[in-house]
Amino acid sequence: MTVAIVVLVVLFLFMLIGVPIAISLILASIAGFLSSIYYIPLEVIPQRLITSVDSFSLLAIPFFMLTGELMMSGSMGKRIAAFAFATVGWLRAGLAQVSTLTSMFFAGISGSGAADTAAVGKMMIPMMEEKGYDKGFAAATVASAGTIAVVIPPSIPMIVYGVTAGVSIGDLFTAGIVPGILIGLSIMMLNYWLTKKKNYAEEVAKFEFASFKKTFLDGILALILPLIIIFGIRGGIFTPTEAGAVAAAYAFIINKFIYKDMKWEDIPRAFINAGKMTAMVVFIIAAANLFGWLLTAEQIPQYLSLLVTSISENRYLILIMFNIIFFIAGCFLNASAAITILTPLLLPIALAAGIDPVFFGLIMVVNLSIGLITPPVGLDLFVVKGIANVSYDKIIRSVVPFIIVMVVDLLIITYFPALSMFLL
Repeated sequence: MTVAIVVLVVLFLFMLIGVPIAISLILASIAGFLSSIYYIPLEVIPQRLITSVDSFSLLAIPFFMLTGELMMSGSMGKRIAAFAFATVGWLRAGLAQVSTLTSMFFAGISGSGAADTAAVGKMMIPMMEEKGYDKGFAAATVASAGTIAVVIPPSIPMIVYGVTAGVSIGDLFTAGIVPGILIGLSIMMLNYWLTKKKNYAEEVAKFEFASFKKTFLDGILALILPLIIIFGIRGGIFTPTEAGAVAAAYAFIINKFIYKDMKWEDIPRAFINAGKMTAMVVFIIAAANLFGWLLTAEQIPQYLSLLVTSISENRYLILIMFNIIFFIAGCFLNASAAITILTPLLLPIALAAGIDPVFFGLIMVVNLSIGLITPPVGLDLFVVKGIANVSYDKIIRSVVPFIIVMVVDLLIITYFPALSMFLL
């Protein structure tokens, strides 16, 4: 336990002074190596960093990142947003509802919460401000909707969990469909209530079927991409990694040769941006895997399992404890890092309690998605802060109702597992 205390103290110390999470994890691991009573050669560090990301399944990450970049390089994103306008833009809180629905569509393509938040935020936040929406509310709406991207497939955190836990990524994707829709609808209902309470003066129009039909036909090639991904994986046509490659090729062909609005110079930029985001995610996964390996080598999972089971062996209480642990972790750690560290520690406890590993992964991912909008490390909050040019304090105050609603959704998903698992 001495090693665990040392590594946690060092980790939070470096995070407190602003050291990037991946570097903090590596430095904390080195401190753990040096403080261990066992001799652990430092050569283990580069070995673990490399072997932890030497996985065919992780290749899905750069492909889905590239899909999102290619989609935004052409008009696919704009066509999806136009369809969302025609579908829900006529409701009260129309622009807020459009932001949420657009995020749900985008979630089915890229799998990255920050990328989806940035893409939707750049389109929707200025429009919401022009209509008189409070900046804090506009930013909070977009940031909260961006969390859906890590729940609705394809989800990069689900890919990370599937690789770490040895669980079917296709099953995880399928389990995330209903929870993602539930969270999206909950945010839309909250948007309705908040805009009514704040008495925003946005006009409520009527649904126009002609506009709905036109935008649907204009954007159908973009809208069916999530279906191609899901049904292709579930039908055994291709693996999640192959699905990412198919999605990227599809986005390129549609934008370049069907819609004909992607320039050749946009393509290198898309590859570079996808490469940067992939490097960041994979570096965090490698560092977190090293950190988790050290804790496992020091038998921390066994100590933790004994501690949890000594408190209670009740499955429902254990799920509550898991949710508390995940929620706290999400406030401080990137989702990929938290998954890589916590899965080896907590999955054995979940299995001993009779919790399905796919369901356990779903609960972890949904919980950590809330971490995208919880301070102090909520990534989506920093994304919208720059777009909306609003103070961090104001965004935090505005996002609190969304956090509460998402926690309620989490409890529903946790204690009604059939809601998520019936599609498997």
